[in-house]
Amino acid sequence: MKKDIIKRSACTVAAAFIAAAAMSFPSAMKDGKGAAAADTVLKYEFEDGKTSGGKFYTAGIKSKPDEEVKWEISEFSGSGFAYLDQKGTTISVDVDVPADGLYELTICYCEPSDPNKKVQYLNVNGVNQGEVSFPFNTKFEETSGGVVNLKKGKNTIELKAYWGYAYYDYLTLKPASEKLTKLSPDRRLSNPKASDSAKRLYSYLCDTYGNHIIAGQQEYCGEHNYNINADPTTKNYIVDNEAEFQYIEKTTGKQPAIRGIDLLAYNSTSTWRDHAPERAIQWVNEYKGIATLTWHWNVPLEKGSEETAFYVKSAAATYTTFSISKALEEGTWEHEVLLADIDVLATELKKLKEADVPVLWRPLHEAEGGWFWWGAEGPEPCKELYRFLYDKLTNEYGLDNLIWVWTGYTFPTSPAWYPGDDVVDIVGYDKYNAADGMPNLSSISSTFYSLVQSTDCHKMVTMSENDTIPSLENLVNDKAAWLYFCPWYMNFLTSEQNNPVDNLKEIYNSDYCITLDELPDLKKYPINEVDAPSKTTTATTTAPVKTTTTTTTSQKPAAGDYLKGDANCDGKVELADAIMIMQSLANPDKYGIKGSNKQHLTEQGRVNGDVDKSTEGLTSNDALEIQRYLLRLTKWD
Repeated sequence: MKKDIIKRSACTVAAAFIAAAAMSFPSAMKDGKGAAAADTVLKYEFEDGKTSGGKFYTAGIKSKPDEEVKWEISEFSGSGFAYLDQKGTTISVDVDVPADGLYELTICYCEPSDPNKKVQYLNVNGVNQGEVSFPFNTKFEETSGGVVNLKKGKNTIELKAYWGYAYYDYLTLKPASEKLTKLSPDRRLSNPKASDSAKRLYSYLCDTYGNHIIAGQQEYCGEHNYNINADPTTKNYIVDNEAEFQYIEKTTGKQPAIRGIDLLAYNSTSTWRDHAPERAIQWVNEYKGIATLTWHWNVPLEKGSEETAFYVKSAAATYTTFSISKALEEGTWEHEVLLADIDVLATELKKLKEADVPVLWRPLHEAEGGWFWWGAEGPEPCKELYRFLYDKLTNEYGLDNLIWVWTGYTFPTSPAWYPGDDVVDIVGYDKYNAADGMPNLSSISSTFYSLVQSTDCHKMVTMSENDTIPSLENLVNDKAAWLYFCPWYMNFLTSEQNNPVDNLKEIYNSDYCITLDELPDLKKYPINEVDAPSKTTTATTTAPVKTTTTTTTSQKPAAGDYLKGDANCDGKVELADAIMIMQSLANPDKYGIKGSNKQHLTEQGRVNGDVDKSTEGLTSNDALEIQRYLLRLTKWD
């Protein structure tokens, strides 16, 4: 699919959703089997649906005498309820909606068998959309199933057992907020003193979000060929960590734009180091890419131990008993380790700051999973540690080159884990849903929009780790606008059961996907902290944009060819025109009038885009003026 088609699709999808949401919904539907509606809420009974391996009940049920937890289901909606049994069993209902668009899904369930929770797969029209978590309870209660993208008319919603063993009464659907379709995140970083290089990178990410997906790849951590030890004078740190990147280039002819690097070797207990910071610096400054850093935070197995781990007992044979609550308490040995580790970390991150390297910084990831020590004691100590780390690195150590990424989930309990908008810049999701030896090419759009909803649309949403890269077709058709993808290393990338070669070739060579060779010069990318509209709607705008002048005079063409603001010459004025101008300024060799990219700025586009009359020629203020026009903050003749 060509980039102009993809871009136009991305820019108009929100308009389609808003148009659908604006359609009038019937206050009452015709009585169909299992369906009823009150105002805009549609309700469907699971017992009126289908099952494969599950059960339907028409009367109440209660716990067996020998069960420790006593429970009884005596009240339910409709004529009965359904039960998901062992892994792989399914229950489904057909739903009928009056318009294409996004819908909030609510599921009424009872899960009395696990004191923690049960997790099931959510499938819409036969395509996996992620997972839904059902916390322990002993009577039917409603919980959020996330946001689903449905087409007008009949759709099939299915729950497929992952952990199984839970009861389901009904589901409801109602139109989701129009805000979810706007994809207009805050354009200011959480750190008001962020470096210009961090702001430039973040501005680029904001401009790309919703138009393209950026290719990323996690490297196999550590040094494996030890070439740098054989010849330290080369200063080529990346050469020892190229297996995944060589595979991608051999398979697709391309390189990922984002390199994922793990700082797991950096702590105060161990002296082993693997040059991870140096690789990040080399990737950004020499390869002209983007670096994302995560930190599998190794701590002593116990007090005085020289061995380290990050897993807890329930997750691995080698584990730590390190307590996050104790680590936050002054005067404990855990607190001493905590401070020493942060000092080691800050020293390494300072190398990146001094090299003018901004990074996507992703600490305390997957906390809610509970398998790492930083998430083993619940949300409150984890949030406290995250904010403590943010304060130490940002304010005490002065690290202004960090763009903070929080990796979360879409469970009913997930909001309690979120550290806060004031210390998070991007929300990530780690997707591992390939199953039964088969890849999962789903875009998991329900998960994407649920995450967008989780911060009230303020933060960009990214696939911070994954197994299968979603297919191009699913990403575009489902309008799942993930900022970037980043497969884990080794077989998570290279096996057919995770990433089929044909899919890898297609996504990497599509115009929708940004690869290393397609990045602009991020050291010169225009900073734009204005809260611009998304592809379709409005937001507030106040901040000025720095002016940089490029081309100058030109004779205006005939009136029939001229459309003020239409920089990409597609016959309409939209945010894509502002993005075209900023791309041409940041990377003129690629997007300027004589640029190598086939979608480069044309002479006609330059004339159309020169809308700011305070300066002659295209500047970043022209892009700002177009945004002001779209916001209806200014009028044109």
